[in-house]
Amino acid sequence: MIEVTIEKVIFGGDGLARISQGFVVFVPFTAEGDRVRVRITERKAHHARAEIVEILQPGPARENPPCPYYAKCGGCQYQHLTYAEECRLKENQVREAFARVGKLPDAPILPIIAGGGGNPYGYRNRITVHAESGRVGFRGVNGRDLVDIRECLLARPEVNAQLGRLRGNHPADGNYSLRDATVPPSGFFQANHELRETLRGLIAQALPERGGTLLEGYCGGGYFTEIVAGRFARVLAVDNDPRTLRDARRLPLANVEWREADVAFVLPEELRALTGAAGKETSVQKETSVLVDPPREGLPVRLAEALCLDPVAHLAYVSCDPAPLARDARMLSQTY
Repeated sequence: MIEVTIEKVIFGGDGLARISQGFVVFVPFTAEGDRVRVRITERKAHHARAEIVEILQPGPARENPPCPYYAKCGGCQYQHLTYAEECRLKENQVREAFARVGKLPDAPILPIIAGGGGNPYGYRNRITVHAESGRVGFRGVNGRDLVDIRECLLARPEVNAQLGRLRGNHPADGNYSLRDATVPPSGFFQANHELRETLRGLIAQALPERGGTLLEGYCGGGYFTEIVAGRFARVLAVDNDPRTLRDARRLPLANVEWREADVAFVLPEELRALTGAAGKETSVQKETSVLVDPPREGLPVRLAEALCLDPVAHLAYVSCDPAPLARDARMLSQTY
């Protein structure tokens, strides 16, 4: 066991403490400025992982987490911090990713938008729980144990009501997706009920009021397509998941072609046909926009290269992980 002071909280929620030059210790559930006694649980050549044994001196932003399952359930990493501190950390983590991974230290990062009027709870419109040997809940912090959960503070009341009914029915072992009435029956959907219209509004601002063609990659169930399709003469919306496309095809959008295919191949072909054949800075290029919302790992290299080789007038990129986004931005910034 050793005593350390937490220097900062990194992406994912671990606190970082420096032991010596070039050697750091990562400690979950800590806050900046915490002085803690920790037990080393894993050691590598240049870093170690540890768990808290005792908080000797709490940092200024530490508070008592409201959830009784916190630090047992693996779903949350920031409840021991004030919400203002959580937002500050996450905004800084995006800036650090662009500087460190993207080599773009001066990227124009806008201030973070907090949800729910400053309330960080009760926003999730869907959760996935696991049933196992009579228990229903989430995986623990070790990723293996199942923590029996009666209520999730992040979930909306309707979702928690479904959780209560599921528990009362003593379900068979397996995974169960619980969704409120606003969420389509299949595929991916934005989970933050409080901020989803805010996010759609930001994407609407990023795209032109009128355009010729919109190429949308990873369209899912048409979450963004629905609000921007009317601005374009033609929309090609591509995804390789037939479940989400079933939801998308229910939308009354006559100018949209929904295509089940690999985005990494279809969009470069379309870009070449629309912009490359006619040359750059043409009217076709100026009338073409691209919207992508890729999985957590970011854009395939093939697609990022195509966006640079055959640039379009407007590119909107939605990401759920700042590191892959920063990596892709480094390449895209050569052209955009």
